[in-house]
Amino acid sequence: MLTKEITVAQKKDSGKLIPLLVQKASQYKSTIHFTADSKTVNAKSIMGMLNFGIVSGSTITAEIDGEDEEEAMTGIEEFLA
Repeated sequence: MLTKEITVAQKKDSGKLIPLLVQKASQYKSTIHFTADSKTVNAKSIMGMLNFGIVSGSTITAEIDGEDEEEAMTGIEEFLA
């Protein structure tokens, strides 16, 4: 299992960020969860992510577990940077 704090880049458009992030997370076999402000959500769940309230400039903790966890962490981190 990999865990890492990631800051969402200021340049990301919040309206497009959530669906694209869910799409990105869904490309991987690993389980991916994000935590912020004591809320944890499945990154592959569009409804969960919409309620999560991720916005540009926020810091989240990504927790990824599975056979492609390293690839997934790199992909998610690059997407949010």
